[in-house]
Amino acid sequence: MTEVKNTPKRTVFFISESTGITAETLGMSLLSQFPQIDFTYIQRPFVDSVEKVNKLVGEINQIAQSENFRPLVFATMPEEKVNHLLQLANCHYYEVFDSFLDKIGNDLKATPVFESGLSHGLVNEKVYDSRIDALNFTLKHDDAMVLKTIGEADVIIVGLSRSGKTPTSLYLALKFGIRAANYPITEDDFERNELPAVLLESRDKIFATKIKAKRLHQIREKRMPNSQYAALETCKDEIKKVQDLYTKYHLNPMDVTSQSIEELAAQIVRKLHKTGNLKKTLHSWERKK
Repeated sequence: MTEVKNTPKRTVFFISESTGITAETLGMSLLSQFPQIDFTYIQRPFVDSVEKVNKLVGEINQIAQSENFRPLVFATMPEEKVNHLLQLANCHYYEVFDSFLDKIGNDLKATPVFESGLSHGLVNEKVYDSRIDALNFTLKHDDAMVLKTIGEADVIIVGLSRSGKTPTSLYLALKFGIRAANYPITEDDFERNELPAVLLESRDKIFATKIKAKRLHQIREKRMPNSQYAALETCKDEIKKVQDLYTKYHLNPMDVTSQSIEELAAQIVRKLHKTGNLKKTLHSWERKK
């Protein structure tokens, strides 16, 4: 008889006197290296008073007692008094600024200001503007709403309906300033057995996606329960047809079945970088500015 091992479960807090984005981003990145553990994440932003800290310390201590394990706490709390109170809680405490800023300051021969939230301000106006422009382009070219100018995109994501094209496109625009359009391959394309000519004119920008039938069925079922559109047989049929189109045009699709939006975007950026098109994309924005 095979022994079933229980997955360890741990609670993690992301705490900040501001939005908590910095603590969460760093903490999630570090904890991704421990896939064998099932984490429960708790966000506590805008902890900006002693009263809020004391309440939070009580919450942390209660979880430590009930789970018989001290929670992990990632924090950006530059206020010394508030920081000290949290350190006294029954937890493993990681203050992001304490961990890095002093060493970086020594290396730079400069004094950090120890203020949270600065990384999310308008630090680079050019970068900010390029991302907003990219986002506007991506929204305009979502789900093939505008085909005439789709060739102006840096990236064109194609694939079946509900295979993650829109969120990946938006992430590329917001995170990297990449103008990402997307095109849903539908029954009309299958009947013609071809993709629109305007897409093929920009074939080098196309990133095709594929997905397993069971996963596509699950996603569509949430969208339109008990519909023909969501039926497993429909998903299987469309997946076969779309693969035939990919084969016809020599497209090598990315498998989106179990990948996150961030992972898919990273794949696309890596390919753009490898081909040199990422630099061209960024340089095109610089010229526009």
